[in-house]
Amino acid sequence: LAHLATVSSYVVCGGTYWYILLQTTLQFAFFMAQWEEYFTHVLPHCAGKMIGVTEVNYSLGLLALANSLIDREAFYSRTMSAIVGDSLAGNLPIFVRNLELRHFLMTGWGIMSVVLMILSIQRVIFHPRVAKPSFTTVQRLKQQVNALSKLATPFALCVGGFLIPPTSVRTRYLSVTMGLAFSLITKKMIVYGMAKMAFAVVQWDAVPFLLAAVWIRCDDRLTREGADFVLGVLCFWYTWRMLRWINLTIDQICDRLDIHCFTIKKRKQL
Repeated sequence: LAHLATVSSYVVCGGTYWYILLQTTLQFAFFMAQWEEYFTHVLPHCAGKMIGVTEVNYSLGLLALANSLIDREAFYSRTMSAIVGDSLAGNLPIFVRNLELRHFLMTGWGIMSVVLMILSIQRVIFHPRVAKPSFTTVQRLKQQVNALSKLATPFALCVGGFLIPPTSVRTRYLSVTMGLAFSLITKKMIVYGMAKMAFAVVQWDAVPFLLAAVWIRCDDRLTREGADFVLGVLCFWYTWRMLRWINLTIDQICDRLDIHCFTIKKRKQL
């Protein structure tokens, strides 16, 4: 969410569906990385041997430095036709030609994210742990459908984000609420993967946000202040729910392994 807020401030996309596009593709892709590890036991975290987590963080730092030296709104609001010039603009599709630079970059990000997601799905459904060579066609299809079904809840969260008109709420309320819901189910996927536990297709923690999204979308009597209040309450709910789940999980792990969370437990005297 910190990276999302930083990048969105560069391209000045708050209060628009472009912001929702950035957040949903970012968090859904991150969830899919954990989903891929859950089934394949391999966590994808780099592109080739040159671009990894460290390189991306350094790039974000350089991007922050570069954006501090320019007029961001003037720079990113230029149309593509103004950037490439009249001689090349005629070769571009009208849709691309009229796009502002910020929208062009976010469209590129969306396309790149979709490609990465498709590749992730391909790696999972054809992985030997999912599609074992000894399986029959029906067994293999059943396992593949089971793997894909785990994406139902995060996909529903993405749909819920787009259900809420950005003009009906303050962006930060929608962003934080949806971000906390995504964060909670992603943490569950990580922990359940490490513990070799089953991850339910329907994650009920997503339901409050989805119900709120439908309410804000369909109820014309609900004011902007009312919608903000609903999402604000959900922010506190998801914060409490996440802390509560983390506390219970730590207690169960420590009890099962007979350890302390932050200190080394003294050995019992024989």
